[in-house]
Amino acid sequence: MELLDRITDYLIDNDLKLATAESCTAGLIVSELARVPGSGQSIDCGLGVYSPQSKNRYLAVSFDTIEWHGLTSEAVASEMAAGALNNNDADVAVANTGIAGPNPGDDDTPIGTVCFAWAFRRDGLHYLFCETRRFDGERNEVRLAAAHYALERLPHYHRQCLEGAAQGTQAASSCQAVQRGIGMQLQARASIDVRHELERRRDMLGDLMRESGQTTLVLGISGGVDSTVAGRLAQLAVEQRREQGEPATFVAMRLPYGVQQDAEDADRALAFIQPDEVLEVDIQPASDALLESLEGGGLTFEDPGQRDFVLGNIKARQRMVAQYAVAGSRGGLVIGTDQAAEALMGFFTKYGDGACDVAPLTGLTKGQVRQLGRHLGAPDALVEKAPTADLESLAPQKLDEAALGVTYAEIDAFLENREVSRRAFDTIVTTYRRTEHKRRLPFTPD
Repeated sequence: MELLDRITDYLIDNDLKLATAESCTAGLIVSELARVPGSGQSIDCGLGVYSPQSKNRYLAVSFDTIEWHGLTSEAVASEMAAGALNNNDADVAVANTGIAGPNPGDDDTPIGTVCFAWAFRRDGLHYLFCETRRFDGERNEVRLAAAHYALERLPHYHRQCLEGAAQGTQAASSCQAVQRGIGMQLQARASIDVRHELERRRDMLGDLMRESGQTTLVLGISGGVDSTVAGRLAQLAVEQRREQGEPATFVAMRLPYGVQQDAEDADRALAFIQPDEVLEVDIQPASDALLESLEGGGLTFEDPGQRDFVLGNIKARQRMVAQYAVAGSRGGLVIGTDQAAEALMGFFTKYGDGACDVAPLTGLTKGQVRQLGRHLGAPDALVEKAPTADLESLAPQKLDEAALGVTYAEIDAFLENREVSRRAFDTIVTTYRRTEHKRRLPFTPD
């Protein structure tokens, strides 16, 4: 009981709430801790998730991760911990998956092998640590040892979070934990099977149409690689639905603000996508009219730059208003083009391009979106095009990287858990923390 008392005291003293996601220990971690009187104030929930289906259903563990790494892997344990932290009112989540016996794993993983992950939420950031250990003994001896080890290491990794501002190896370890935790939260992966990703994302769009009863997909085409890839996936999805005897249409929208400087790229994208239907709506009259009405109502700006910034967000939201109008009239779903790189940096307009019914590029880095584009056969000029949101009238075609302060190569490296410079790390994490509100549902009373 000494260990259990000590961990209970630690959780209480540090005002931590614990969630567990247990495979081989099947609830033993939280059950052992619950032996201590008063421990309930520090326990949020305990999940026993044995099957791959339950890991996916309750914790959003990817079937791809299970297939590529195996059930007994740090990758699966990490996604379990991240899922437990994201889905519950907890500050710390502990997860494990392993082989307690009496037989080795299907891939000959030795009996007694257990993979652990500890995830922490602190100051708007997620920290993720993982280990693999092997325990001796009979089945239930392995399970009990694994449960106690998971609890024993909790304070060690929590202190690393608290010491995140320290110098030297502790700071490096903390940075790695933050980087791993954020990447996991955004569903990013270091590598992908391009053909598989194309098929599952296309199929997801078709399945969603069937489940929702909607018959149309709607997407604005800008001429960038994200909307080009998402648009082609949408067209492939509706064609597949029609082959199955179901009604399905893809409506691509051109949504320029007056004259689009890179309109030729949008035309190239449409020629490649070959959408069933194209609608063009100039958003300038509506956007300018709204800004004029705001100013007529008394709204003032500090300078022309602030006015231009506000107008840029109006443009982004007006584009989404137009797409939802079409979707509403056609029984449709609006597609978003957000991917992991933009999600990481909060580089989207809240309730503008960040508003959609389905986001088929979720979890992909910018480089991975380009991989999908190449495989689909998109024009090289679009696949390699330097991204621009093009929302600022005073700085037309301003490159995303100029606005972000880091390159997409650095952002992708961060998401793929590769080494980045301390300058890039600090810029990315600061921006991620500052834009946290964009990735959340509206705040509500406790």
